[in-house]
Amino acid sequence: MTIDPLRNVPAPGGPLSAPRPLAGAQAGTAKFADVLKAKLGEVRWSAHAQERLKSRGISLSDRDRSLIEAGVRKVSEKGSRNSLLLLRDIGLVVSVQNRTVVTAVDRADLKERVFTEIDSTVILE
Repeated sequence: MTIDPLRNVPAPGGPLSAPRPLAGAQAGTAKFADVLKAKLGEVRWSAHAQERLKSRGISLSDRDRSLIEAGVRKVSEKGSRNSLLLLRDIGLVVSVQNRTVVTAVDRADLKERVFTEIDSTVILE
């Protein structure tokens, strides 16, 4: 008799039966891996950055968001920690390690700002 080590009871099917495959185990694993990869690659927006976008009337298209994600991916591969992303007349300060946009500035603020504690700049087009 075979004992189920998790429940300390006899295993179903006896010693000669083949182990049952888990239903959808491989398909579920691949799907989970894809979802996890997508979520880990996704750029998040801090509450501060969201408020800055709203108060400055900055709207981003899906294409803009794709460019931002690609830019964050590039500086991450280069080992950057904090980056300034320039997209047209918008500046975004990003914590690359956290994949989080920390703040956003519009054209008027770009002219007057000094950005400190960044180690890279990406010009997105």
